Amino acid sequence: MNEASSANLGVCFFSDRLFYSINDPEKDKHLFRIGSFDFNFNVIEAITQQSEEHFPHIQSTFERFRTNHQIKSVRALTHPSHECWTVFPKIVYDNADEREDHLGILMKGIERETIEPTWHSLSKGEYKFLCVRRRNLMEGFDKLTTQVATTEFSSDFEMAQKWSAFAKPGGSFMMIGCHKNLISVTSFVLGKFRAATYISFDQSEDLPYHWLQQKRHSSWLSGIHETIYMFGHHTHDVEKALQGFWDDSADITKLSTLESIGVEAKEETYGFDLAAAFPAILLSLDF
Repeated sequence: MNEASSANLGVCFFSDRLFYSINDPEKDKHLFRIGSFDFNFNVIEAITQQSEEHFPHIQSTFERFRTNHQIKSVRALTHPSHECWTVFPKIVYDNADEREDHLGILMKGIERETIEPTWHSLSKGEYKFLCVRRRNLMEGFDKLTTQVATTEFSSDFEMAQKWSAFAKPGGSFMMIGCHKNLISVTSFVLGKFRAATYISFDQSEDLPYHWLQQKRHSSWLSGIHETIYMFGHHTHDVEKALQGFWDDSADITKLSTLESIGVEAKEETYGFDLAAAFPAILLSLDF
């Protein structure tokens, strides 16, 4: 990578590991480096709680990124458990007073200035998808990136949006994000965002029960998907638990190789599962 060139840093967190990717700004779809850091604590909790004991270790890691590489932007994956996802009729969104009234009902007891709502278009134009974050939980992320000019935070469902723009799979697909004790599920139909939800569980063996419960309220989970993409940790366990509930004709693709993701890098083999680094890889790319 040319020393005068500035690159993007993509990061994501799974349990006690931080995964990162730095793009090569001189080459399209080429990565300068993909790597990971192991910690002896839960990284997301340390960031959102700004733990006095653990947060400085993560700060020093980000400072090394900044000083060792010409980083122009940091893009990080947030965690679904710290967000609220829901769907509203577009007529509510279009009326500012109604929009605020509905937000007040949804986040009852929480001061309006402490929440960050973002609205997203859906394949059904009469609806809007809403993601709400608590500002106090985002403060830690902000402190990690104060020395970088551009920062961006993305939710799990936005990985599917970015994948649609990057890989252009077309048709209909489902993307499953696998976290410890939680999966995110996002559906695209004919290239457009259809729906998203996340499901919490204690053990992967419990997932079929939770999936069936969720399906009662979200019929799209039973929809036809040409491909099911999986990223994150323990993708094998999630596939084993849920494959029987997915479309029989769907192609299940774990985004665990450079080839399946559609990128190139100097190192072709890694000492960790690339499926966990997938969000960082996608976030580091310009497309």
